[in-house]
Amino acid sequence: MKKVNFLYVLVLTFMMVFNLSCSDDNEDLSPATASIEGKWEYSKIIEGVDGIKYPEENYENTTGCPKDYVELKPGGAFFEGYYGDGCVLELDEATWVRDGAIVTVVYEGEAESYEIVKVINATLKVKYSYNSDSGHYVYWVTFTKA
Repeated sequence: MKKVNFLYVLVLTFMMVFNLSCSDDNEDLSPATASIEGKWEYSKIIEGVDGIKYPEENYENTTGCPKDYVELKPGGAFFEGYYGDGCVLELDEATWVRDGAIVTVVYEGEAESYEIVKVINATLKVKYSYNSDSGHYVYWVTFTKA
């Protein structure tokens, strides 16, 4: 009986050690602390208007051109690149700062804040909302690491 108990404890211990030593590649990183620096390509977007959330859609890049992107550089430089007709790059420059899960981008004196919803593997999801005369708008934008 001692031999069976010892084997049981040994197998159980092995399983626990193995379970703890294997990391989950799909594990969410904390939105408040995960690194978001780098170049991120637009991937998907969800729009919400006045409490109605529409289905997720693929972000529409200009056909035949590189993907539109944002780039967050160390030190606060921010770039947003769009490829228009003829695949000509239109580049907006701004600055960014981060406070936990909130990223604030300042472009031409106007500040917009984005909430980091999720960082997992090479995926970043942010939420942006604003009010206008026509309603309350919320956007969830998913980026993939370039």
